[in-house]
Amino acid sequence: MIRKILALVLAVLMVIGLFAGCGQAKKTQETESAKQTEQTQSTEESGKKLRFGVVLHSLNGSFFMKLKEGAEAAGKALGVEVLVTGPATQQNLSEQVNMLENYINSGVDGVATVLWDQEGFNNVIKQAHDKGIPFVGFNADAPNSGRDAMVGQDSEAAGYAVGKYMFEKVMGGKGKYIIATCAPTETPLVLRMNGIKRAQQEYPNIELITTIDIGTDLTKAVGIIENAYMAHPDVNAFIGTDVFSEAIGTFINSNNLKGKVYGGGFDLTPGTLKHIKNGDMQMSCGQNPFLQGFYAVVQLYQVKALGYPAIDVNTGMAIVDASNVDATEPE
Repeated sequence: MIRKILALVLAVLMVIGLFAGCGQAKKTQETESAKQTEQTQSTEESGKKLRFGVVLHSLNGSFFMKLKEGAEAAGKALGVEVLVTGPATQQNLSEQVNMLENYINSGVDGVATVLWDQEGFNNVIKQAHDKGIPFVGFNADAPNSGRDAMVGQDSEAAGYAVGKYMFEKVMGGKGKYIIATCAPTETPLVLRMNGIKRAQQEYPNIELITTIDIGTDLTKAVGIIENAYMAHPDVNAFIGTDVFSEAIGTFINSNNLKGKVYGGGFDLTPGTLKHIKNGDMQMSCGQNPFLQGFYAVVQLYQVKALGYPAIDVNTGMAIVDASNVDATEPE
């Protein structure tokens, strides 16, 4: 039954993909279709169980575990083997690429990873394609890397939504804020910052004081935020761009600043949801990491088992605040 449902979902996605790609040349479509049909027939004739390799950008934290759970759930539902690994810490490009190369050299049928660097994955993607292995990006995108498809959130639009919420509903159209990010140059986080700043343009009485790099250690992040507050005691809000937004709520709580300093950001960790319930943070934006991992594997299956090209999938966003936090599951 699960496979039938997934087949229906894939069919719908394919229709969407056909409309989205209607500008492509007919000859190109026919060539790609022929290649994928040949690959599918080869897989069917061999009778082997498909094997996909998934490399996360970190295994440190509940958010990354949701990506892993989604990928593994898709494998179970589709009857394929899914191998998941990742570096112990974020932004370890060389280790992440090495893991991808190991999967490719071991002969997996498809590969998916988090494309957080704009050029760092280009060579390994080419290696995969040279061996006829599809390559899907998820969670973060490098559009010019050569990847076959992207599964994830529209980061700029999500940043705009977070900024709009904070500036309008929380800050009342005036005040000063600081952006807190764990990786100032990571593409999806840059796009989120751009979205926040785009929202700010609609509020002439809102001022961005500075952007701070809080790193990927929650304890240290709280200290960095505290130092920024001491340097700018007139700031009204901190807005995070990532899973470490939780540190904003911890800072506000530990310094008894609830009601004086406001907090918002991204992702729905247990800690962040607790801060929203307690009023130390006003909101956070989810991005469905489970679905990102899930549909990354579905896209690989779509190519190798069904013979259809992979297509981009937007996993959306969910604004969580005091009105719906009690009904929200951590991710």
